Amino acid sequence: MATIVKEIVSRALLAMIFTSGCISVFKSLLIFGENRFQTTLVFSFYVYCILALFCNSRERLFHVLSIPVLTQFLHLFQKYSFTAGANSLWRLFPFLILNFFFIDFLIRSKVSCPPAEKLLLASWIVLNFFFLAITPGLAAILYGSSVLILITVPLYFRYLSIIWKEPGFSDNVEKSLFVIYLILGFGTFGLVAAGASYKGSDNLLATRNISDTNVTMAYFILLWPFVLLFARKTTWSLSITLASCLIFVSIVMISFSRGAVVIVGPLMISTLFCTWNRVYLISFALIAALFAIYGPELIDFANSDLAYFWNLRIGDLHSVGSLGRKLQDASGRSEIHAVAYSLFLRNPLFGHGTGSFEVLGPGYREAHSMLYTFLAEQGLLGTIYIYSIFIALAHSLFKTILLASRFAVLLLALIAYLVFVHSVGTVFFIIPAKSITVNCVAPVLLICTYFYALSIARIEKGSVNA
Repeated sequence: MATIVKEIVSRALLAMIFTSGCISVFKSLLIFGENRFQTTLVFSFYVYCILALFCNSRERLFHVLSIPVLTQFLHLFQKYSFTAGANSLWRLFPFLILNFFFIDFLIRSKVSCPPAEKLLLASWIVLNFFFLAITPGLAAILYGSSVLILITVPLYFRYLSIIWKEPGFSDNVEKSLFVIYLILGFGTFGLVAAGASYKGSDNLLATRNISDTNVTMAYFILLWPFVLLFARKTTWSLSITLASCLIFVSIVMISFSRGAVVIVGPLMISTLFCTWNRVYLISFALIAALFAIYGPELIDFANSDLAYFWNLRIGDLHSVGSLGRKLQDASGRSEIHAVAYSLFLRNPLFGHGTGSFEVLGPGYREAHSMLYTFLAEQGLLGTIYIYSIFIALAHSLFKTILLASRFAVLLLALIAYLVFVHSVGTVFFIIPAKSITVNCVAPVLLICTYFYALSIARIEKGSVNA
């Protein structure tokens, strides 16, 4: 992990020095941002992406997997000074650099693509091209959807399909995703702190939109099993596990997401216990004890702003009825689902195209449910296709569990992610027509999970045969 930190710092410093020099010579570059600091940081990140991907590195996998996560933070920092939306090359430039890296790698590797992979990639590209072609909002998402859906994610799949058999791949995945978990966690804390004072606002509920906590929560869920698997191999396993749990719990608290509370709690408990490892059991017991003893004092439910805004979020859930139904009614999701279903009925086979719900619906990017969003946008054809991919992934994870039970954490995280995207919000591709963030973090993490499972199965079978 020290090597990753060293490479991040060294490449970031080089990027800052180079960019600062360029801006000093070409002062016209300052017209793009709000101020010199913002402009320097944005252009430095682009240079960092080039250095991280194309310079010699012992931690190449980390850099490849981290670019989408780091890009999300860049988008929020860019605000609207740099043109926003899925058609903005300012937002897509890191992914373009990443795609050039993948193409260069594939040309140099000269590894043929197996027929099954060719069929999967071809079907993915053809179907998604069709759904883009029929959407009424194509002009607003053309570049973003084409780059991320048709190019970046297929290239991620192809890249990982080549390197997953390399020695140490599974260990590198665990280490890389653990560092990304820390970056995502501390980055979110920073965004919340910045958002709380944005334009003088003291409304903590506003931070959940500024920091995109409803989106990043899904990423934490997918990263969580790799955190546990990495921690159990380290000398400081107990400390790392405990600290990681506290980060996860803290993110849920500042997210003000009612659905996250219901989903993340069982996920943490089940993943800690399913490992049957003394360290994880002690970690969870310590967390529970700390919150039982110091929780009331830290939060101060009577006066705390945190408690006040949580009360606003759950104050309308006291009526009689199922928790799931009350959450849906309180958030207005039932009405949004009804709109999505009515769009589905108008064209049940093909839907209305990628991103069409934002245009034809009430203006939201998605229907706060993956099922309703896909039914409205891609009809039965796209919905059956995408759920077939999830079933195949779950089957692969289940076969890995049969070889080693500790990897049940991967399947539990996938289940929690699916519950989240069907009840809280669709976090898959983030390609809005107007807002800032354009991303594909979730598909990348799911692809990485798939090839990690293949690598583990290969290792475990080798151990059995030996």
